[in-house]
Amino acid sequence: MRFFGTLFGKGAEDLERTDVAVQAVVLAARTILESGGETYRAEETVMRMCNAFGMPDAEILAFPTGFTLAVRKPDGGTETRVMRIQHRRINLGMINDVNTVSRNAVAGRLTAEEALAAITDLRAHPLPPAPRQIALFALAAGAFSVMFGGGIKECLMCCLVGAVMQACMPLYAIARLPLLLVSLASGVLAAGLSGLLLSLFGGGQAAVISGAIMPLLPGLSMTNAVRDTMRGDLLSGMARATEALLSAVMLAAGVAVVLML
Repeated sequence: MRFFGTLFGKGAEDLERTDVAVQAVVLAARTILESGGETYRAEETVMRMCNAFGMPDAEILAFPTGFTLAVRKPDGGTETRVMRIQHRRINLGMINDVNTVSRNAVAGRLTAEEALAAITDLRAHPLPPAPRQIALFALAAGAFSVMFGGGIKECLMCCLVGAVMQACMPLYAIARLPLLLVSLASGVLAAGLSGLLLSLFGGGQAAVISGAIMPLLPGLSMTNAVRDTMRGDLLSGMARATEALLSAVMLAAGVAVVLML
């Protein structure tokens, strides 16, 4: 009886350990995709972590909007997880942190429980303070205006426009606007504020408007689309490319509407 109790207890511990490992890899893949990471990066991270946690028969199929994971459990059964990615934003720092956790797990420096706790702690960290985000966006917009041939006056106006645009981003999030409508509203705001400042102080219109919208262009999304396509992930590549192109078109449409009026 003691033998069977020990045997069943060990089996229960293995199942519990597998459940924790599955939670860790699911949270890792979800965090990477929500942070704008490539689908192949999410898949490779999951496969490496599954091998490290004793689940070599795992399979994952990831898309920009979700993924499906199937894991073979110690009792011979299969556990399948389907995760829908509702919100996505670019956060390269978060992707790097998750990759660090994955490397430590593969190297044997983290158990499944420790990896799950580490990723959960990463997700609990708040975003950078709003003033810092506004200041960085303003500086980036001002720098782009100089790149497009603007002077000190155009740079300062573009910094002001960029600061207002970034300050409005939390309002879009509260209103739960889709990405395409955010791009359209940002284009209208950029062109409207730029036109108002230019009518008051004068200056180069192209430098101010171009500098203001440059930080919003989906360059990284298009790069990820090309990388996914070149690696054979055609569905993910086409989806990302379509999203990036539509976002750029809506941004340009917002600017065009104001300029035509």
